[in-house]
Amino acid sequence: MSPKGLAAERTALAWRRTAIAAMVVAALFLNHAATSGWRAASVAPIGAAITMAAVAALCLSRNRALHQGRFGHGRGTVAATVLAVLAVACVAAAIGLTDPQP
Repeated sequence: MSPKGLAAERTALAWRRTAIAAMVVAALFLNHAATSGWRAASVAPIGAAITMAAVAALCLSRNRALHQGRFGHGRGTVAATVLAVLAVACVAAAIGLTDPQP
């Protein structure tokens, strides 16, 4: 395998790890929404969970594209992932400040 192929393989694996991490974070937000009683304030964690599920799907799509040899730059995917993670981090900070349940 060429060095370019190895680099693409490492990048594809990194996208797969990011997808797995996004799914775990989505599950944690859903757990928080469920354990806090599904009240109106649960809209934010549910929205964050949906956002992280979309990030996971986007990451898996990028992983598949790299495995199929469609290298491209992936700027749009990277930008969308960064924006989504920043938005979800803000939601997590807001939840931590306003609802500090153990």
